[in-house]
Amino acid sequence: MKGILIRVVIILITGGIFWYWYNSPVAKEINSNNVLIISGEDNFQKKENNEFKKKVEVGNKNVVEKKITEENKLIKEKKQDLVKVLVEDIKIDVPFILQAPKFQWTDKKFQDACEEASILMAHRWKNGNGKMSKNAATKELEKMFKQESIFFDKSNVIDTSVEDTARFAREYFREEFEVVDVTMNSIYTALANGSIVIVPTNGKMLNNPNFSNGGPERHMLVITGYDKSKKEFITNDPGTRKGEGYQYPRSRLYNAVRDYKTGNKEPINGVSKKMILVEK
Repeated sequence: MKGILIRVVIILITGGIFWYWYNSPVAKEINSNNVLIISGEDNFQKKENNEFKKKVEVGNKNVVEKKITEENKLIKEKKQDLVKVLVEDIKIDVPFILQAPKFQWTDKKFQDACEEASILMAHRWKNGNGKMSKNAATKELEKMFKQESIFFDKSNVIDTSVEDTARFAREYFREEFEVVDVTMNSIYTALANGSIVIVPTNGKMLNNPNFSNGGPERHMLVITGYDKSKKEFITNDPGTRKGEGYQYPRSRLYNAVRDYKTGNKEPINGVSKKMILVEK
């Protein structure tokens, strides 16, 4: 009898403990399908996490929309700047140097010295120097020819690509000459910012009446400005004694722009449009 009473007491105590746990507000209950149901504080935490997730999603969306708005604003500003450039005359005073200063056109070196004359003009403009006498220009170009034969490790190099022309100019003058891609807009923008550009061209496509035999296939010149009324680029073209301030229709000059290989009349494959940007 005594043993039965003890068992009854144990059952009652156990039942009381279970009842207390079952009715706890923060307990995890088991529903009729034996699936755990979160209650109390856990339910609150889940709700709070969902709200935080929504805030993050909204925040990310706002960041993306803000970025798009800023990019559109920049594009609009660039278009406005381009319109401003197109309605303005630009003329930068760059000292002119003929590639054959003493008209020594039969000399092969001077006959193909457009690259050297172009970077020499840019260098003198960059440093605020004026024009050179025929003798001084001839001596400087001859000095450049000598250094090129060492620099390129070849004595028969008469044409130099945009990259090699800029590389030699950086080494020879110890100044910055940057190679960039050419677009009509990039030329306008450079000029509007007070810079000048050196471009390689197919000289025959320039249709310059002052060139012999229709002009050279590989020719480099300096663009120094823009004439809005005539829609022409202003250049210093070292290939003719009439090249100072010579103007080319903008489309004709742009279409003629193309890079060529370093060497001696190397074959030209494809059309690569690059230019040398020169800033003060």
